[in-house]
Amino acid sequence: DAFINSFDLDSDGDGIFDLIENIANGPSLPNSLNLVTASGYSLDLNNDGRLDGTGASYQATSADVGANGIVDKIETSPESGILISQLSRPNTDGTGNADFLDTDSDGDTIPDSTEKNVDSDGDKIPDFRDLDSDNDGILDTDEGTGNVDGDAF
Repeated sequence: DAFINSFDLDSDGDGIFDLIENIANGPSLPNSLNLVTASGYSLDLNNDGRLDGTGASYQATSADVGANGIVDKIETSPESGILISQLSRPNTDGTGNADFLDTDSDGDTIPDSTEKNVDSDGDKIPDFRDLDSDNDGILDTDEGTGNVDGDAF
């Protein structure tokens, strides 16, 4: 797209916000494990792709951002440059780029833009990171996006 990645909320253009793709546990986990830090700092409860801070109407100020350009509350300690474990920039398929720059995060040949940020089988792994999105024992690489086994997925 026309946006520089550092200003783009969806750098790989797959329809899943970078913030969500950077969450290590995956967006399908309950908020207590995923979208709220231990200190009560909300990552993206209003689902707009931006850090929420202390609430959905929160707006970051220069006082929230350290000299290194990172919001202090999402670092392990201010100015450390190390993001909290929830924002570890996972690379699900272990190839090339981290998920937020990968158009097929799990490497199953189905684009993230098709799989989206949903959890079809309820296993708390979003489809864009799940190698068997319908949990029928047949890998998505074999099923593709068609219903080859008659189970409606």
